[in-house]
Amino acid sequence: MKTHRKCIWALAAALCAAGCSDLGEPLHLSAHAELSTGTLDFGTVAVSESASRTVVVGNSGTLDLHGSACVACGGFALQSGGGAFTVPPRGEHTVVVVYAPSDTGASSCELQLGAGIPGVTLTGAGALQAQGAKCALSDTTLDFGSGAVGASKQAGFTISNTGTAALILNVVATCGDFAVVSGGGPATLEPGGTHAVSVQFVPSAGGAISCSIAIGPGCPQVRAHGFATSVSFATDIQPVLTTTCARGCHFFNRTADIVNVRGSIYPNYVLVVPRDPAHSLIYLKITGPPGGLGGLMPEVGLPLTADQIDKFRRWILEGALNN
Repeated sequence: MKTHRKCIWALAAALCAAGCSDLGEPLHLSAHAELSTGTLDFGTVAVSESASRTVVVGNSGTLDLHGSACVACGGFALQSGGGAFTVPPRGEHTVVVVYAPSDTGASSCELQLGAGIPGVTLTGAGALQAQGAKCALSDTTLDFGSGAVGASKQAGFTISNTGTAALILNVVATCGDFAVVSGGGPATLEPGGTHAVSVQFVPSAGGAISCSIAIGPGCPQVRAHGFATSVSFATDIQPVLTTTCARGCHFFNRTADIVNVRGSIYPNYVLVVPRDPAHSLIYLKITGPPGGLGGLMPEVGLPLTADQIDKFRRWILEGALNN
């Protein structure tokens, strides 16, 4: 009997050491790096000028991610985010790289981010425009409006050479949610010529997204921006409000019932503050309210799942739209 009990305790200790979920499955705790891009293309930059690009290191794992950002090549430097860093689960760390060529010609390097994190390839070229070349753009801003994550939109602009010498072009997008689908890459534009460019916007995450389209040395950049949503009020949020929350006497059927509306019991709090979950009373109540805000909601039935809570968080961050 004693031997049998010892075996049971030994098994229990082993399970606790390994980590178990409530279903008895092992919990695999680890950090997992996710990069916004694996390549930063700086295009062609005028000698003595500079261009910057950004890479975001995310952590989709369950433990803190530790890294260290550095570059060790001439012409490339870290503007911010360099050195040792720690990314908590579901957190992000932003690294900004600057390319400032001191001479003409192509350059390449690698942004190193630490053990276990893939490096980011850096490419660029230095050049000088011929005297007399002049760059003119039909548009300096592309507004893609609002759309769902993964949906595609296109817009374009035209480059003209209004000068008297050939114009060096190298059209590249500076971030991953925008891509140059036609008219991109290196080219030479003769005096009086035009060059059409088409840009595609395919957002990978919700929220406001901005980018620049680099044109060539000495040319102005084109700003591109759009807004993306990954959560629908009608599909993801309203069903929870009208089923789970309605059981406990809350009747929230429309965004007008909760967005920028003060709580009846806690009038110092707004039910939903667009883009601010930390000050939205409903989000605080479903995630475990701080002292003075009562108990966890809903009071009746099971708590919301992690997926449902995350949808509320993203919906609020994306502007709490009536979509």
